[in-house]
Amino acid sequence: MGEGFESVVSNAFAGLGFPVENAEAVFPHHLLVEGDLSPFREDIDKIIDGLTKWEPKVKEKTLVPASRLTIEGKDYQEAIAKMNNLFLKNMWGDGLPLLPATQERVDWILKGTDLSPDAAIGAILPAGRVATAETLAVTLAMTGGRPEYLPVLIAAIQAILEPDQAHQRMQATTCSVYPAVMVNGPIAKQIRLNAGYSCIGPNPTWPAGGSIGRAVQLLLLTVGAAVPGSGSMAIHGAPAKYAGVVFAEDEENLPEGWKPLNVEYFGYPEGANTVGVLSVASNVDLHNTTIREGDELAKLYLYSDFLRVPNWNAITGPYADAPPGIVVFPQGQAKALVNGGWTKEKIKVFLWENSMIPLDIIERANNQTWAEIVGDGSKYPWLVDASVGNSLPITKKPEDIMIVVAGGEQSGHGYWMHVGCCPAKATSAEIELPADWEQLLTEAEEDLGPAPTY
Repeated sequence: MGEGFESVVSNAFAGLGFPVENAEAVFPHHLLVEGDLSPFREDIDKIIDGLTKWEPKVKEKTLVPASRLTIEGKDYQEAIAKMNNLFLKNMWGDGLPLLPATQERVDWILKGTDLSPDAAIGAILPAGRVATAETLAVTLAMTGGRPEYLPVLIAAIQAILEPDQAHQRMQATTCSVYPAVMVNGPIAKQIRLNAGYSCIGPNPTWPAGGSIGRAVQLLLLTVGAAVPGSGSMAIHGAPAKYAGVVFAEDEENLPEGWKPLNVEYFGYPEGANTVGVLSVASNVDLHNTTIREGDELAKLYLYSDFLRVPNWNAITGPYADAPPGIVVFPQGQAKALVNGGWTKEKIKVFLWENSMIPLDIIERANNQTWAEIVGDGSKYPWLVDASVGNSLPITKKPEDIMIVVAGGEQSGHGYWMHVGCCPAKATSAEIELPADWEQLLTEAEEDLGPAPTY
């Protein structure tokens, strides 16, 4: 492993079930610009011995139950301050204040699922610690969540842990990627999850996305041990690594003939409560995208220009048919496009064809010739097949582009969330509601007032 990546590799080994005292060979900063590869050749015998002869000292494993903390102070405020200081010392948080997850509050949050508290949701890599329903409830309690948010959080984590999402790469990479969680179905409005103005940002009228998103990121950070500089090597991070990205599609304002994302992309029946997840690296605002009669072609060219990102990781990733990102149309733009004769399928083909990246840009960005990149065509055969003239598409086929309708009623801006390193397939999960769901919604109205409309 490279110097500085010891803890990342150890976390990854532990998460895959290997002993923590695994054989190691550490080399100087070979991943840096001035890196020296000669130690690999000099120590090749040590590497071979480690791979073929090493055996662990510890042969058995046991589960260590989580312990409960008692934190005291002269008053409630001091106790909370002590709790947050303790969490920072132990790297149990994200650097922002957390609420105490008391047993009473955790039990309240657990009303949001019929699963038993110790039901395993899955192992979060790189550390591979198993998150249970109670783990998720504890985390949601610390982010100010409510019981009706828990079904969405459970489904989001299940979708992130799907093998096709390859979340272990998202967690450890030097790229600043994070999961974007998109919710479909009646549950979005029921729990006050935003699909309108500021759907990917703060909105006190629609508070669910902030609590759920931060809980998602806390679970990845703490349970998965994706601590910056040790479990995660994301060079810059991102604001979304604090609060996450969790929003709903504006199904009530879909244009005529458009199916919701979960039906069109993931194959669920109409009205299903689901989450869809794609790991993205950045959000780009597209200015001046209001579509008036007859100018939809010019606006789609504007979108395609922003989609043209020379992302070599995406183009040559292990999933050639992975989405290149998520196009977010506000309702006005989507309806104007339909009025202009554009189907969703036709839009995807247009964006795919007009966002192709010239080969000279690909070569310049990678300091390689096209011949060196594709070789005899055996490594990336789809690149050769899909290239058009002297340009390369951002994904294997137009159908891979994800389109979601969300945002405010005004349409002067569009949104593009593109993938970064280690792109994987978009994954999804159905949201399971508890038996007393209607009672939880009644209690939410008593606490927060009637649910608003988009």
